[in-house]
Amino acid sequence: MARKLTFNEFCREAGKPAPLIHSLQTNLDLYVPGKQEGYSEAYLVFMEKVVAMRTFSVPVDEIADLFRKEKKILELLHVDTITDSPTWYLDACKREDTRSDSRLLLTGHDLGFPIAAKTIQSNLDFGDRDPELFNSREMGEDVSKVLRMYLKLLEKIKSRIRTEKPVIERALFWSEEVFF
Repeated sequence: MARKLTFNEFCREAGKPAPLIHSLQTNLDLYVPGKQEGYSEAYLVFMEKVVAMRTFSVPVDEIADLFRKEKKILELLHVDTITDSPTWYLDACKREDTRSDSRLLLTGHDLGFPIAAKTIQSNLDFGDRDPELFNSREMGEDVSKVLRMYLKLLEKIKSRIRTEKPVIERALFWSEEVFF
């Protein structure tokens, strides 16, 4: 059975105090496991990504927007129908996530095709879902459109991280010189 963390262990592993973690969970509209459930390793990996992005001064609203877009992509591809897990959207997060042109940044889902692909097989359905009056395409939802918006925001975030990285490196160098 997979290791489950208490909230305090989760916060300690994520390297941030409980009020900050709780605030991130609220701002990202994340499922909060009950005391008996505990936090999975995938949830921790997801939160570590969020904490890292905050360290690079990525605003919470941009992280939340990126996350919403990832969830929408996964819903349009019917990934949400594979499992009944309340954390279905982040259960694919793993430590060994490597750079991939087919993997979503936060959730870690490998889409099986390059994110920037022009052709996408988006009609797969893995299970039952509450019926909608209209299908997503009729409602103006198109996975290609959402992917384009996702890629635009992702590039903005990557640009911010590229800008902040030398600042953080200098701060780390300075801290080594002054404190250690």
